[in-house]
Amino acid sequence: MATVNPWARFQKLLPRAGRYTVTIDQVNTDGTSSATRRDGQLVRLKGGLVEAGKKAWVEGEQIIGEAPDLPTTTQYV
Repeated sequence: MATVNPWARFQKLLPRAGRYTVTIDQVNTDGTSSATRRDGQLVRLKGGLVEAGKKAWVEGEQIIGEAPDLPTTTQYV
């Protein structure tokens, strides 16, 4: 039986893992990539789809594609 709860239906549309961007530092020979997150943390991710120096979308621990290189700003409220 399908649920009629709108919140539960909406949650099913959202991705399970968090999605964020990284800058690729190096594509490794074992099918992984070394990257830097926006907060400066170094991570090792599965996939070598994006070449070094470019930004990539990450979901969980998997690179899912190239991300646009847009400027970022910090706003304090």
